[in-house]
Amino acid sequence: MELDARRLADGSVIDADLCIIGAGPAGMTVAREFLELDTDVLLLESGGRDSEDWPQTLNLGAVSGDYAGLGVTRNRRLGGTTALWNSPVGRELGAKYAPLDPWDLAPPGKSPLTGWPLSPGTLLPLYRRAQVVCGLGPFGYEAADWVDPRRPPLSLSGDFLTTRVYQFGSRRPFATIYPGHLRESANVRVCLHATVCALTTDLGGTRVVEARIGTPNGRWHRVRAKTFVVACGTIENTRLLLASGVGNSQVGCCFMEHPRDYALTVIPERPELLEQCAFYDAHRAAGNSFVGGRLALTEHAVRVLGHPNASLTLLPRLRKGLAPEGLAERLAQRLKSVLSASPQEGYGWSRVPNPARFFDGFRVLTNLEQRPHPENRITLGPKRDALGMPRSRLQWRWRSEEQAELSQLRREVVSCIQSSGLGRVEIDSGRPVDPNAHHHSGTTRMAVDPRDGVVDADGRVHGVRNLFVAGASVFPTCGFANPTLTVVALALRLADHLKARG
Repeated sequence: MELDARRLADGSVIDADLCIIGAGPAGMTVAREFLELDTDVLLLESGGRDSEDWPQTLNLGAVSGDYAGLGVTRNRRLGGTTALWNSPVGRELGAKYAPLDPWDLAPPGKSPLTGWPLSPGTLLPLYRRAQVVCGLGPFGYEAADWVDPRRPPLSLSGDFLTTRVYQFGSRRPFATIYPGHLRESANVRVCLHATVCALTTDLGGTRVVEARIGTPNGRWHRVRAKTFVVACGTIENTRLLLASGVGNSQVGCCFMEHPRDYALTVIPERPELLEQCAFYDAHRAAGNSFVGGRLALTEHAVRVLGHPNASLTLLPRLRKGLAPEGLAERLAQRLKSVLSASPQEGYGWSRVPNPARFFDGFRVLTNLEQRPHPENRITLGPKRDALGMPRSRLQWRWRSEEQAELSQLRREVVSCIQSSGLGRVEIDSGRPVDPNAHHHSGTTRMAVDPRDGVVDADGRVHGVRNLFVAGASVFPTCGFANPTLTVVALALRLADHLKARG
């Protein structure tokens, strides 16, 4: 069933067993697990079915430090930020998926912060279920899982780099298919244009009793529920808890991103190497899955060297001054227009006959894990949005020690590539990192002890019996990987826990 908060009588009170705040992948996954069960579920979404201008104004906030603005990184609508996923390999395939590596579950190197209270063995069956929810193929992220004699992986020397893969998926499950299932459900109500501005607790602060909803047309409503799940994305999860005075002093700390580095360019020693790297392009694999090879740090590299994790994508570099005639010219111009939009849109290059005619090397896109630092955090600023909520303020910076680790990583990668006979590597050593992968995480981190985090291993806010948090904000560490697969896996675990609670 679908409701619109703008059309409810002002001051309406909505009762439910389970109230889920936010209809992105996390909230939608939790709601789907209750379809057709004897639980009255209310799923609240700040936006509408499609993207609208007014809800996006609520995303604006202040930034102090090296990070870009907060407005364009998120999208309030049914399906959440999936609507912003760009397509790397085709009209429908807009997301890259990868799980956390087992060694991602502890902070890299020496750190006073705790790691995940969950083991790799706990996450593995959840990842397998998340593959299905995300519309992906089998749970396989090693090169050996996608053997194709026509596209063999590179032979790499040493024990620093190895080949693994990304899987590519469509936005359709979260943007189209699952919203339809929820609208048709008898026990799930989806309420659009419903922005939760505050959570109200009992006198002891141990239980949330209601949520206050504002709408674009100035109407206000209340939701009363037995259990509340906050699933608004990392920034909004934090803002809502801070604005409501719920949670401990750790709320907002340890904001993490996946900075991207573009300082390395590989110039092949042999032109045919471009064709031999076809495994590292996005391509259709067995079972109609789409995968793309990547160069991954080995466990040895992470543990022995104390590096945060990282992943390297090979993207072709168009030859300068390329001016072929006729069909070739049109092809080159089309490729150039695609490649100029963003580095990830270079996928598809291996379908070009004789790619050495158009490309002279590979730009290396390095996706970096960022260490959790309490000083990188979200707080509330002095300005307020149209509904009266304090706007978010983000303090984020890339530290000198992180830059030193990146410089060491670059040197190790160059050594491995050149010793493997792949070519020489050009280094733009002065190039700064790009902080704008928009993979926000870490500000309501998961920990057994409330002194170390905001929620427990089940996602329950420490000290509050009926309030849970879903999404990447609960990550104690972030690895290098796009977070959606892990977000969905944890949402499934949360749903299992809530069903067991009754």
